[in-house]
Amino acid sequence: MLMKLPVLLLLVLVLFYCFNKGRVKPVGSPTACTDIFASIGVHFVDKQGQSISVQNFQAIDLRTRSSIGPMLAGYGTLVKGYYIIADDGDLSKLLTAGDDIQVSGTDPATNQTKTVTIKIAGGCTCHVSKISGADQITFD
Repeated sequence: MLMKLPVLLLLVLVLFYCFNKGRVKPVGSPTACTDIFASIGVHFVDKQGQSISVQNFQAIDLRTRSSIGPMLAGYGTLVKGYYIIADDGDLSKLLTAGDDIQVSGTDPATNQTKTVTIKIAGGCTCHVSKISGADQITFD
């Protein structure tokens, strides 16, 4: 019986490892993280509600005064009018309590620029998440 105890303990440890393999969670996080890649975006529309591609799109972290968001050209504009503000690649740039991100874009037809502030959390969380702010920006 005494010889079976180490084998049983080893089996339990192996099973525990297998069930938790790949489930990385940040220190202090109450839940397990998933493997999804999250992003936060905003949709620009004209006064008729039609999606529009804007000029001079910017997403600026007001705390650090630096640009945030995807660095690849064209990434974040896969759907006309929808722009990604931040994704999981920006986790380390954002505070866990959230940062105010100033988002702006210009309607090429009217040259009107709209600016909104969206609060996005990152830090030691699993994924970026929107705390507050608009999902859609409508030009007049």
